[in-house]
Amino acid sequence: MFSPEQIYFAILVVVQFIILLTFHEWGHAKSADMLGDPTARDLGRSSLNPGVHIDLWGTVLIPLSMALFSVPGIGWAKPVPVNPYNLKNPRRDLMLIAAAGPAMNIFLTFLILVLLRIALEFTPFNPSKSSLHAVIYLRVVKPMAFYSVALAVFNMLPLFPLDGFSVVRGLLPESAARQFEKSMPYGMPILMCLIFLPHFLPLVPNVFGYLFHVIYAIHDLIAQIVGLR
Repeated sequence: MFSPEQIYFAILVVVQFIILLTFHEWGHAKSADMLGDPTARDLGRSSLNPGVHIDLWGTVLIPLSMALFSVPGIGWAKPVPVNPYNLKNPRRDLMLIAAAGPAMNIFLTFLILVLLRIALEFTPFNPSKSSLHAVIYLRVVKPMAFYSVALAVFNMLPLFPLDGFSVVRGLLPESAARQFEKSMPYGMPILMCLIFLPHFLPLVPNVFGYLFHVIYAIHDLIAQIVGLR
């Protein structure tokens, strides 16, 4: 059903996804530890070992299936445990811990593109003259930088259990935050509707189509900053 090339590149997508999610979750765990909550560290989650963050379905099987069918992927890792009672300022600190994951992915995009520029300018790496270099550029470096931004942007949607929910809650005044928390039970159903309904009901706005414009804009801005545009 699938060619060896399709299987190979689908596995490559999953490997990239695992790396990006590992740094994302490490950002949550490390920031929680720095803010006074050692829960994730005590459970071995403050680590760059992918094995402690992988969720079999969310990190491997579902992204692999979607990559094989060339469908824009969704996925998740094991959530990092946080005990708010260990935090000095729980509302603020939970917001910072939530923001640390997407911030780590934006940092990774900067790092990937900076290393790409260094490789292009100071090493023999030349995608226009080498088919191997072209594959590395088109299938590894370029998509990984884009996926990293996509992971950050997607997670900043203000829907529970995404990071954006905790960020928005932390920014709101306390009374408004309590009202906002009432949306928690509806976060996942709304998210599923946003993902799947446009495929079945064309009249439903495709929110993720707009998100892709945001992702491309942020990716291009970072590329300009590092001198690749």
